[in-house]
Amino acid sequence: MVRAAATGLATAFFRLYLLEGLAPGPARPAALLAAIAAEQLPFARGAFGRALQSLIEGGYIAPAAAATVCLTALGAAERMAERERWSAMLPTLRRLLGDAEAHPFPLIAEAAPPRAQPVAEAYLDRVLVASVRERIAAARDGGPSFAVVLAQLDVDAVAEANRRAMVHRAIRATLGATATLFGGDVSAYRYGESGVAVLAPVGRDVTRGERLAALVRARLDELMRAEAALAADGERRDAA
Repeated sequence: MVRAAATGLATAFFRLYLLEGLAPGPARPAALLAAIAAEQLPFARGAFGRALQSLIEGGYIAPAAAATVCLTALGAAERMAERERWSAMLPTLRRLLGDAEAHPFPLIAEAAPPRAQPVAEAYLDRVLVASVRERIAAARDGGPSFAVVLAQLDVDAVAEANRRAMVHRAIRATLGATATLFGGDVSAYRYGESGVAVLAPVGRDVTRGERLAALVRARLDELMRAEAALAADGERRDAA
């Protein structure tokens, strides 16, 4: 018999907990673990560590100063997506546990079509736009001016599923290495379903926007060429 606590439920829960716990700002993993341990939840040991590792490997959180970790731009969007997934699941969970106000079983004949998770829209509306507004407000108060670079990706002559996967991997690789690629003061966000938005302070360097646009273009071109080469190799192996 497999206990529920020994399945992926614990890891999934701690992913949400870590994303929520880091939303206000950087924190030490040990402090977050100590806080949730006081709840005495019946989860498998090691699930917190597995969740932490998966978030780091996925580029959702990154090491910060003083042995802390923080959310990346990718992590901020993942937090919103996780909240939507858990919110959609809660009514069913209440019904299974006997909640008096639980929702009834859905009728298959009347079931509505599945709703796509609006990850890209949430990214644009709640993260990118908020960041741009904050920078505009700061600039009006005498803060530094800033540059915005918008880049859109597309792939021709490939299947739709492959196209989406290639674009997603290129965007993820760009967002996960923003500081290394473009500079420590640069912020990158997902833009729509297949784009990247990059924001950076300009100051006295009036040409920074143009140089940043060239860097973004070169990076995305490099990633998409690599994706195309991998796809071509896969097709040749399948044909063989």
